[in-house]
This record gives sequence, C-alpha cells and structure tokens, in this order.
Amino acid sequence: MQKLLVLLGIVLAPAAFAQQAPQYSQYIFNELVVNPAYAGSKEILSINGTYRTQWTGLPGAPTSQTLSVDGPTSHKNLGWGVHLVNDEIGAQSQTSAYGALSTRIRLDRYSDLALGVAVGASQYVLDGTRLDPGSEMPDQAIPEGRVSQVLPDVKIGAFFNTERFYVGLSAANLVPFKDDKTEIATPRRHFFLSSGYVFDLSRDIRLKPSILIKEDFRSPTAVDLNAFVLLYNRLWLGASYRTAVPMFTNQEMKQLDKRNAVALIAQIYATKKLRIGYSYDISLNELKNYSSHEVSVGYYFLKKKYGRILTPRNL
Repeated sequence: MQKLLVLLGIVLAPAAFAQQAPQYSQYIFNELVVNPAYAGSKEILSINGTYRTQWTGLPGAPTSQTLSVDGPTSHKNLGWGVHLVNDEIGAQSQTSAYGALSTRIRLDRYSDLALGVAVGASQYVLDGTRLDPGSEMPDQAIPEGRVSQVLPDVKIGAFFNTERFYVGLSAANLVPFKDDKTEIATPRRHFFLSSGYVFDLSRDIRLKPSILIKEDFRSPTAVDLNAFVLLYNRLWLGASYRTAVPMFTNQEMKQLDKRNAVALIAQIYATKKLRIGYSYDISLNELKNYSSHEVSVGYYFLKKKYGRILTPRNL
C-alpha cells in the first residue's frame, strides 16, 4: 500500500485532496457515463457494461465497474437511462446509482439537440483497517475502522448531433458539499466536453476522430484524443492518447507529462445485437510497468420502424 500511495502522489499530486471521476477508455461507445443527455440517443433499448482494472499487479490499484441501460420512451422525444458505478482505489470506494431523463429537440431533418438530467446518490467509503501509516504512532487523519457517507448528486448535459457530427457538454457533482471534518475525499464538480466526426474513407471504411476534455478548474485539464476506424460496419480499431494541459493552472509541463497514457482499443459486433470491446492502456510515467485493462459488453434490442430495422448509430 505504501508503494501505491507514493506512486499516486507522483501522478495525482494536484488532485490528492478530492475524489476524482472514475477513468474509462471506452466511454465513446457509451457516453451516458459522462452525459445524461445521451440517454435514448440511439433510439433503441441498449445495455452496456464495463469492467476496468488499472495498473494491474499494483496492490490497491483502482478497479471500476459500470452498468447502464437506456432507451426511448413511448414519446418519441423523450429518453431514459439508468447508470450504476462502483469504483475502488486502495482503502476508498465509491458506489453510485443514477436515473436519467432526456428530451430531444429536432432542429431540422438531420440534426437534434438533447437536454438531459440525472439524479442519484453515491456512497463513499474509507476503510481505515486497510491503511498502514508506517508508524507506531496513530495518525489522526486515518480512521480506526470503516467510515462511510452517502451524498446526493445531480448531473446535467446537452448533446447535439447530426448523422456525422456530435458535441456534448455536461456537468457532474452539482450538489455542493463541504465538510472539513470528514476523513473521506469528497467529490469535486466536474465538467465534460466531447466532440467527434465520422468520415467516409471508402464504402466499407470510416474514420472517427474525437476528443474529450475533463475540467474541474482546480487541477490540470485532462484531455483525451481519440481516433478510430470502422471496418465493414462491424469492427472498430483505434487508439486514445490521454494527457493534461495547464488551461486554468500554472503547473509546469514536466509535471503534467507524468499523466500521459496511451490506450489501444478494439470493438467488434459479434452479432447485430452484441458488441464486445477491449482496451489496453499503458501509462507513460512511473507506472509504465503496470498496464491497465478494460472490457466492455453492449447488447441492443433492435426494433423495426417504418419497415426497417433500427441499428445502433455510429455516434
């Protein structure tokens, strides 16, 4: 545990005093995890699950699981979603549940604007029995037993898309909370900006570059740069480069380089209804010897509309 705390201090020093949003590499295939306005956007009922283990082999390293379900309602302009999250790092864990509702506004024949809200709660737990202060003297900052706290949460978002382009903006942890006496790292307010475009390279090959910006205005801005190729409308192959930039901080770039990482990602439609994905992450810092793995599964309940079968959109 002491080794993990030292390494995390190197990588996450500017954000060591607040709970950070769980990290995912395959969010671009299910943006409901970052934006409630995405609920129902595929116009079919879908189920998505993700399991992530970060820095495999390092004691106390983060693990995350998420399960989401979303789809349209009987009203064509309304979508709904349910999102469950479990995230654990060392002695601290977070379990969250959200219900989301979105409304879509048809701007013209090819473009929509969705507005969404998610309401839920998170339980934050700190197990002091799993922490070793490395000294015989008691550390007042470490609880002797297991402490927990349940906090409400609200997310809001907007999602604009055409057949090829999308852009989304969302905010999480909107319920203000401050308690200097708690031993548990409480959540910061986070903002997410995502955008992408699909290009046709040929009849059977498409290119999809995208970007995700994560901001809390207290630590360096996290940026994900992604590029994917869709082959024969069945296989996604791509990569993601994760870094940080000092947009609203004065931190030196040498320190920010410690946050860099690369992810190699593959997604395949085993059938028209079943999607399976895997990502392999490599940190470009002191944790480079500990790779991260993420597996995702998606299932779509396809339906007919106007005589044709609806299939998941590529956005």
